[in-house]
Amino acid sequence: MEGVPKDIGKFHRIIGLDLAKKTYKGCILTQEKNFEDRRIITGEMNPDGRMHFITEVAKDGDLIAMEGGTSSFNFARELMEYSPASVVVLNPGKLHKAFEAQIKTDRLDAVRIAHYVRDTKASSWCTVEVPTEEESELRAIINSYNLAKKDRTININKLHANFNQNGIPFLKKSDLQNNSDRIENIARYLKGMAANDACMVEARITLIESQIEEYVSMMRQALMKHPETSLVWLSLPGIRTIVAASLLAYIGDGSRFYSASQLRNYVGLVPMVQQSGDYNFQGNISWRGCKPVRKNIVQGAWSIESLKASCPLRDEWVALEARHKRKSTIAVHIANKMLSIGWMLLRKKELYNGFGGYSRLKRKLREEKLSAIDTSMFPELNG
Repeated sequence: MEGVPKDIGKFHRIIGLDLAKKTYKGCILTQEKNFEDRRIITGEMNPDGRMHFITEVAKDGDLIAMEGGTSSFNFARELMEYSPASVVVLNPGKLHKAFEAQIKTDRLDAVRIAHYVRDTKASSWCTVEVPTEEESELRAIINSYNLAKKDRTININKLHANFNQNGIPFLKKSDLQNNSDRIENIARYLKGMAANDACMVEARITLIESQIEEYVSMMRQALMKHPETSLVWLSLPGIRTIVAASLLAYIGDGSRFYSASQLRNYVGLVPMVQQSGDYNFQGNISWRGCKPVRKNIVQGAWSIESLKASCPLRDEWVALEARHKRKSTIAVHIANKMLSIGWMLLRKKELYNGFGGYSRLKRKLREEKLSAIDTSMFPELNG
């Protein structure tokens, strides 16, 4: 089969899939025609439609390729479990340049995916690992937590605006952060319809806060199920429950990354680089990658600025600040350091010891309601 990579020749068919919320489109290429033909199929993404694809379309000797995404991961797991076909999930962040075109339809995207795996050596496919059901569930919890936090902020702003519109400009948003203060301020300053509106908003905020606490409780349970990985991440300064849960959900034990630089690239904290001949440009951070981890690890890095105890990461922050670096730049730099150190510690199965002991980690576990986590694999915590 001239022009086709040798590692593709072992497959009878290549099926490129483009998945939407309700439907999918597929492009089938066959070995008999040197993978130059094209047959387009369509189907539903409901349970019956997915099962029809698994049982009637996917066959032994097929290579099925699709772009990564929540629905793709779920479908890929089903295919891996119930069909004899081989499945690859491609990184959409690395495919966007290859797929740049003036015309973009689901049909053409399915064709491009099929042609991509046909024309590219398997070792060069930009694949992503399909997360386990447990990882997907934890990712869903983290995303729901982030949405709930945004919703809470929106409603706090609404309540604050209510006070401002009714002649109470001296109240700050910080005066509305907990349930008792909100109720007390509504009763003291508002009357009539303004008070009724404020009470309804306050009730929504209280409900959202209970949901947030439930999500955090779920994250704690996830961390306690994987103590060896969780304790390594938690041993780093700036990493508490939310950040550790994000790292566990998207990075895990770090074994699927062959280097710290690959991990940093996955998170999206590396600079954009363009090279051509003598031209060599290094730009700002690309901000492409795993947004939940990137957002949380940078927030964790910011907290290192306020650390009172000395440690290498805090010392590096102070040194960079003395060189008049912007704090946002320092935070990104420290976040990269945290990822690199964490990856190395995971490989060595060691805890961060930048404080000269583990009393701070023990206190953190108590404060984060994680005292019940199994620490037996780290005897230094039981001394």
